Amino acid sequence: MATVNVVYLSKKGNTEKVAKAIAAVCGVEAIDVSEPHAIGETDLLFIGMGVYAGKPDQALLNYLDNLPVNTIKGAALFSTSASGKDRTELIVNLLEHKGITVYPKHLSLKGKFLFLNGDRPNNSDLRMAENFASEVLESFQG
Repeated sequence: MATVNVVYLSKKGNTEKVAKAIAAVCGVEAIDVSEPHAIGETDLLFIGMGVYAGKPDQALLNYLDNLPVNTIKGAALFSTSASGKDRTELIVNLLEHKGITVYPKHLSLKGKFLFLNGDRPNNSDLRMAENFASEVLESFQG
């Protein structure tokens, strides 16, 4: 059986909500990378990030940069931001440089920011996250 983990970094709670929805589909707990933990050998790692000023938080980049080589086989990326745009290029490059295969489709959702997107991520967004997790798992196991 494949080992699956879900990690995330969330300043405002938006990415945390999405991470928990994905983790529930995977049957695991979502792990906040700002808390001490160890994930060990992982076949598939879901990585969640908030996007701030058009890029992932530096703390997440540092966390991923410090992942040991040859312990993670594949990764799937998801993010939240005020714009909902995919800003995962830095993460993809970092992971591929470590020899981690990145699932080609990324989930990018809107998140609440100040007065924007007040109800996001909403139930529809969380269903999209659950569907994304199911799709990735099916592709990975197929």
